[in-house]
Amino acid sequence: MNKKLVVSLFVIGLGIALVWGITQYQARQQWEINAENQYQRAFADLATHMDHMEAGLTKLLVSGSFLNSIRMMSDIWREANLAQTSLGQLPLTSLDLSRTKMLIAKVNSYCFKTIQNRLLKGQKLNEGEWKNFKKFQAQVRVAANHLMDSQKKFLSSQTKWLDVDRIGAMANTGLATADLQNNEVAKSFIMLEDGLKRIPDVNVAGDPLNYVPKPTGLIGKKINIQTAKKIARQFLDVSTKNKEVKYERKINGGFPSYMLLITDKMNSKNDQRLSISRKGGHVVWILGNRLVRESKLSLEKAKTKAMALLKQNGYPQMKLVATEKAYNITTFTFVPIRKNICYYTEMIKVQVAMDNGQIWGFDASSYLTFFNNKATPSKPKLSREQIRKNINDHFKVKRIRLAEVIDEMYNKVLCYEVEGTMEKDRFLIYYNANNGREEKIRQIDRYGNEVI
Repeated sequence: MNKKLVVSLFVIGLGIALVWGITQYQARQQWEINAENQYQRAFADLATHMDHMEAGLTKLLVSGSFLNSIRMMSDIWREANLAQTSLGQLPLTSLDLSRTKMLIAKVNSYCFKTIQNRLLKGQKLNEGEWKNFKKFQAQVRVAANHLMDSQKKFLSSQTKWLDVDRIGAMANTGLATADLQNNEVAKSFIMLEDGLKRIPDVNVAGDPLNYVPKPTGLIGKKINIQTAKKIARQFLDVSTKNKEVKYERKINGGFPSYMLLITDKMNSKNDQRLSISRKGGHVVWILGNRLVRESKLSLEKAKTKAMALLKQNGYPQMKLVATEKAYNITTFTFVPIRKNICYYTEMIKVQVAMDNGQIWGFDASSYLTFFNNKATPSKPKLSREQIRKNINDHFKVKRIRLAEVIDEMYNKVLCYEVEGTMEKDRFLIYYNANNGREEKIRQIDRYGNEVI
């Protein structure tokens, strides 16, 4: 072969490899930026919610008004709910945060129970309740101040949350435990736990965590890692030899599971992570990390891909209730339909890459939390005609159907979902099917997504 031709082909090949490497590096870099931003936002939200809890508790202690105290306890309870959500989004599963979690849970539960008790009696806080809130205020103040100080330090030192995530993953496998203890973020939360140990605890009656739902959809026997790998391949139809399924670590918490990584030998940055429950071998979530640069598919074709995934993995009749497109990835939200009831409690989200139809993401955590194969469908005590009497006369009703939703304390509630419009705005209003009470109102766009 001509030497010039060989050199030319070599240069062309080198150029292609270089361009491919740069593209993959940029995709990985963009994914890391997005993940880092999400972690930083979650931590900022946690610090803010704790600060609001402390301010609310302080105001509650000086309030002499029955109505104001009820309003303040409602605000504190809402902030505690939000703080729990933010804390759960941080990569801190390797740390013992039992005291921090317990504090937020106790404040949450105690506020809710006290609101119910005070509303029934129509009275202000008694001395015992006031003292308990005073103790909570002291604990929350320590936590809020610590988190606010930590936030300033993290910003000034440009601390990376992804470092915590990586070290935590290694620590869960028995590696890098010392690195985790020396990490600035990890040390901050360890110090917070230590600080809370030095403050007298608040002893309240009952289980402060009894409102947290326990997954009822984790059906079946415990599985091992090899079975989890097999399930991962079957779920995503990974039959090609170019893709390898690797075990990364165990995940504890509400869904004890195995975290697996699917790697593509032809594209080293087209990875997918899966969480598969140790009990029953259910896929809890899937997350891709490649950057989807363009959108070629129609929404209808992407929807077909999402529905095919659900059908081939044995999910029951599902109804599409919301569609949201962002960054060339479309998220489809489905809910099961059983005996003409829409179970919003059991929603599943499927994300499809709009360039090639790949399943980019999947989330069945709600479904696995609330699905119960032993439960029998509830029957409404009120009829549609009776519900219509409670609807605002200015609201133009389009449709009424039965739906199961959850309230703020994770209780399942059978409702009539009333879809309609007020002028050009669309709403879903949920009326309790047993007592007619208006449970919640959601303003939605034409794709079914909630308008904030």
